[in-house]
Amino acid sequence: MKRKIYDELLKWKNEDIKTPLMILGARQIGKTYIVKEFCEKEFKQYEYINLLDNKEVISIFKENINIIDKIKKMEIALGHTIDFENTIIFFDEVQESEEIISSIKYFCESPVPYKIICAGSLLGVKINRFHSSFPVGKVKMITMYPMNFEEFLWALNYEIIIPEIKSCYQNNKKMNDVMHEKLLNYYRMFLCTGGMPQIVMNLKKEKNVLNIDKDILKNIISGYLSDMNKYILNATEGVKNEAIYNSIPTQLANPSNKFQYSKINNNARKRDYEI
Repeated sequence: MKRKIYDELLKWKNEDIKTPLMILGARQIGKTYIVKEFCEKEFKQYEYINLLDNKEVISIFKENINIIDKIKKMEIALGHTIDFENTIIFFDEVQESEEIISSIKYFCESPVPYKIICAGSLLGVKINRFHSSFPVGKVKMITMYPMNFEEFLWALNYEIIIPEIKSCYQNNKKMNDVMHEKLLNYYRMFLCTGGMPQIVMNLKKEKNVLNIDKDILKNIISGYLSDMNKYILNATEGVKNEAIYNSIPTQLANPSNKFQYSKINNNARKRDYEI
């Protein structure tokens, strides 16, 4: 699946690979997919470490030993030595380990040619509530988003229309009515998918937005609700977060175009939701 962020990854590889790269972004937007594709295509070898599955690596970085010994122990845990000259290491779900994030400074400053990419869900929230020393200035951060309309057209193999869209925009000219209506239908389908890659690929398979697998949508929403409770300060904050999330459709439909606390519940007040 073609994504625009791939060009940014290539730029990092060619210009600034010594600085570890951190991909920020929401759950289920395709971070793991595109980084894996990048690592497989652009490097001789790559090491994929999913920290949700590999608790042993997390525990190693928690140990009170120097970083060189941590890396040696990590190699033992992985079952092989790593050729750092030709290997890129991808720490996925890196929000699970503050210690690995803190180690980024070492990876950046070391004479060893480490090539490190990190990605994870809710990384922005995690960083804002960081208890360890965050490697300011020692990591390049890129924010990734769901698919935009152009990427959506690429996925549905309708990229032939993209030059015409750009031409109409740049020259301020009207598009053919039939073509315009067809594009509006594509745009409506795009809105229904939210730009989430898994749903887009399901739409490509089913051909009709009405046949999209509703379980995929439910799982994504459940994942977002679950994530909200990972870094809350207390249970009350979790309840408020979920209430705000559930009010989003009503807020978007509000003709005043303003966020209204009364849409959360009748007794909600601004002071109750301020941080």
